[in-house]
Amino acid sequence: MILVCGVFISSIALADYQPSPWASTKIKLANKAGLLPQDFAGRQFTENITRRDFCELLINSCRLFEYPLPEVREYHPFTDTKDSFAEQAFILGLTSGTAEGIFSPDLPLTREMAVGMLGKLRLLFQSEQQQLIGEQQAEYILQKYAEDSDILSGWAKRSMADAYSRGIITGCGIGILSPQNNVTREQAVILTLNTLAYCDESRVKAAAGITECILPAPAGIYISRYYQKGEVSLSWGEIPSASAYEVRIYKNGTLAYAARTKNNILDLRTSSNPDNDSTRPDNIFGHDRRTVQAVLEVVPVDKSGNLSVFSLRREFIVSPNDSQGVGNLASRSKTSFNSAAEALAYMTNIDVQVWQLSSGTKKTAAITLTVHKDVAEDVKKIFAEIFNGKEKFPINNCYGYSYRGTSQHSSGLAIDINPDENYYIGRDGTIKSGKFWKPGENPLSLLPDGDVVRAFKKYGWHWSPEMHWSSGADYMHFSLSGT
Repeated sequence: MILVCGVFISSIALADYQPSPWASTKIKLANKAGLLPQDFAGRQFTENITRRDFCELLINSCRLFEYPLPEVREYHPFTDTKDSFAEQAFILGLTSGTAEGIFSPDLPLTREMAVGMLGKLRLLFQSEQQQLIGEQQAEYILQKYAEDSDILSGWAKRSMADAYSRGIITGCGIGILSPQNNVTREQAVILTLNTLAYCDESRVKAAAGITECILPAPAGIYISRYYQKGEVSLSWGEIPSASAYEVRIYKNGTLAYAARTKNNILDLRTSSNPDNDSTRPDNIFGHDRRTVQAVLEVVPVDKSGNLSVFSLRREFIVSPNDSQGVGNLASRSKTSFNSAAEALAYMTNIDVQVWQLSSGTKKTAAITLTVHKDVAEDVKKIFAEIFNGKEKFPINNCYGYSYRGTSQHSSGLAIDINPDENYYIGRDGTIKSGKFWKPGENPLSLLPDGDVVRAFKKYGWHWSPEMHWSSGADYMHFSLSGT
């Protein structure tokens, strides 16, 4: 028994059964902190956890965080159990029954159920600081970064996207959340430990009597599998209690870059690093035109400068840049203008075929766009791919060149698609332009990994939400430079 801040935390002897090697370190830390249910020493860690045992994990977490626990009532809400852990979790709003008056204590727990309950636990500890992410942001994360989001229950989308974006759940593989799979006992412990370390790492360390940094690994939700040279921009989920991140990049198995940064983004795009030799893409990935097998490793750092025992590791590929880039374009053509009259001399009109939506029916139409003359052929190819795509994505409104000072629209190097249905929203949630963005619900809203986004990216153009602007995300906006 360990006394932490006046609360007794008990650990158990892990003698009979041992966790899997990949889970061993976290299980031992969780046990030192007193999180493990009392029967965990007598059963396999790879067995499915029951609803009752998961509730014990939750209540042990409340004790560790000194959250006041409710009295068990004489009136029992369930007819199939009077277990105190299940009843306390129910009173706290962390769980509900499987049917009216039925708790099903021995029923296995799915991954989406576990994440939903942990989301409620996090809100108990951080209610005044952070809420679950919004529905639209959750939809964006799931559609872009989860290949199996279609099997996720509707009620679980916000909590699953929220947990994934915070590094609490990392998936069974890149892009695989497996929401309907049952949670094993060791997986349940690790999910709980990640949640608590995210909320307040110091409490877990105090309870476990350790000095190691145990911040959860950042989620890799902004790390693509493929990049082109000069266009690598790596971003990972933010860990609020981390003071910095130790970042390493390996090129074909050899360390090519190492640095410590306070930001959760490493922008290696050529246009973003004109004066920083250490992060110039050529210095990291080389000058030749060979494909590079790369690995990103990110380790959270606590306020004392200690590296976490857990890290994010993602493999990605950097290919030679064969598409039209704004750097190549700027080297052979004028792309910055002092007036609309000057800019118009470099613009040209092109006709492209699109699908348009009218009274619920898709019909073909021809629209005229004004763009920079040197990207005209690529833009034609982009719209041809969109038109011939399986989505038959409807484009009811589309705008190219428009002289707006420093905007890429002034250079004919930006295109807005369906601006009402793909809004520009600030970081504070203020809508700056447009009305909404509802991918999958509104047919005119762009899908994060849909035909339109893929077609533009194929030819070297960028979609605003993937550029992580400090001002917000402009879902209608595509540009050659990413600005």
